[in-house]
Formats: sequence, structure tokens, C-alpha cells
Amino acid sequence: MTDIKSMPIPRGSAARPGYVLAPAYITIHNTANAAKGAGAESHGLYMTKNGGQNSQVSYHFVVDDALIVQLLPETETAWHAGDGANGTGNRKSLAIEICENPESDLRKATDNAAELTALLMKRWGIPAERVVQHNHWSGKDCPHLIRAGKPYGWSTFLAHTRAFYDTLCRPGPDAPAQAAPAYIVQAGAFKSKGNALVYAEELKKRGVSCWVHRSGEYWRVQAGAFAEKKNAQTLAAALTQEGIEACVLQKNA
Repeated sequence: MTDIKSMPIPRGSAARPGYVLAPAYITIHNTANAAKGAGAESHGLYMTKNGGQNSQVSYHFVVDDALIVQLLPETETAWHAGDGANGTGNRKSLAIEICENPESDLRKATDNAAELTALLMKRWGIPAERVVQHNHWSGKDCPHLIRAGKPYGWSTFLAHTRAFYDTLCRPGPDAPAQAAPAYIVQAGAFKSKGNALVYAEELKKRGVSCWVHRSGEYWRVQAGAFAEKKNAQTLAAALTQEGIEACVLQKNA
């Protein structure tokens, strides 16, 4: 795996809205910046120090042929999909930008993005059918190079992603079958369904994707469901940081 360098966008800036994200999709972009020197670190500097932080445009990762730069936590929203402040693309997807500067090997950069995509799929339990182009959300011609078959087309990108994913997830001879979601992130529990629905709407206004379901004698406001406990804990911690009480529960426990 290519090295990942953390270059966080400053908190409170226009490019970092701070809404909690429970990743359900991965969105692929090309940077549309073919200037010499416009690699991953250059984009990171722009987004953190050189003006990019002041615009309502952002992404989680930017990738070239030798480096991956992470600009936002995976549990925070980025403005990248072009489908509005409450759009599914912006509010529920992780964004990966692929560099196209001339001195970078485009094939290697795109391969690196495919490998990163596979890692995020595994980490967050995101299926292959939820790996999408920017075009999926807004109709924009993006990722414009992949859509033009450079260095290869979308079907090949997905094939590379699946190959990396299969390698990451290949079980050992004694490994158990892949687990179904076993841990939920609960943001509230109410005996009244009406109260649960009211609270869920309050959370949605704060940028938290959630739903209400009945379990036992309570109506529960649920913000996520994960196969791995650590992913549930990550989301619960992000919610708590935003002042929203959240806990991790094991399903059917």
C-alpha cells in the first residue's frame, strides 16, 4: 500500500463542514488539474494553507503515483459530489481524487486509488456496487480521464479494485465465514416512537444519517451498523465529539 500522509484541512474552514459521516459509498474523481507539480502533496498544501480551505469544495483523499494525502477524517463529510448540502453523495460517501499532473504516472496513480478504494471498502463494509463515479451524483464528466479510458476505463478500474479487495479479504484456511453487521451505533432510545422520530429529525438537521427501529420495548435511533466493532466505535466517538451521546451495542445481545 502506498504511504498515506495526513494533512488535515483546518477545523471550522469552509472546506471542512464538520458533519458526521457514516460512509456508505466511495466516489471517484480526477482532479482536472494537469499543471506540472500538481501532485498529491501540492493539492494537500492548497487545501490546508494556500486558499483551498476557504472554498466549499473538499475531498477525503488525493492520490498520485507515489503518495496518498488524507485531508479529512473518514467520519466527516466533504463537499465533493455536487448533489447539494443534504445530497447522498456529499453526506454518505468518501471522496478520492486521482492526480493527473504530467510528471506523475497516471496508471500507477489510478492503481493506487483502486487499492485505497479496496481498503476503504473493507474497513467500512462498502460493497462494490457502491463504488461510483462523481458523474453518478451530479452528471458531471468526472472522473473525466477514466471516463475517456485513460489510463483505462471504469470497468477496468472496478476490476482492479475487486482484485485488491479479494487480496485484502482472502481468508486463511481456518477463517470463519465473513461476519454480517453485528454492532450498531445507537444515538438514542425511547419508549415513544414519536419521540424517537422527533430526535432522529433533529440529528438529521445536524448532518447525522440515522433511522428509527423497534427493538424490545424501545424505539431506537440508530446511526450505523458494522461487522467490525472498531468501526462502530469510530463512528460513536465522532458523534460524541459533536456533542451527541452515542454508544455501541452488539446486535441480539
